[in-house]
Amino acid sequence: VRAATRDDLARFSDMPNKPTIKAIVAEIDGEIIGMGGLARVKGRWHAFCDLTPEARKFKVTIAKIGKRIMEDAKASGIRFVYAQPDLNEPNATAWLTRLGFEPDARSGGILYRWSAK
Repeated sequence: VRAATRDDLARFSDMPNKPTIKAIVAEIDGEIIGMGGLARVKGRWHAFCDLTPEARKFKVTIAKIGKRIMEDAKASGIRFVYAQPDLNEPNATAWLTRLGFEPDARSGGILYRWSAK
């Protein structure tokens, strides 16, 4: 587990026009198995987590990294972070709630918002 680099983002994501990110990667034998963090899109920070099936075995590590990312966001002066739970992921909403996210009524329940209280 380590801080992500631009090269990591290029290798792991096929997204064109990659945003500014603050992220953590997990790798095994040089192969990235997961990436999570914050992406700045149109002036707002958004949380993301992208895992391979291999990464899903490491639930405790995933939870610790999520907590660390949000603690780092607060320490960096980030006031708000948004996230959209993956509806195909049964525990996505519960995980966001444990990290301090709350449903954002302005989005019609689509987005969750974290606030550095």
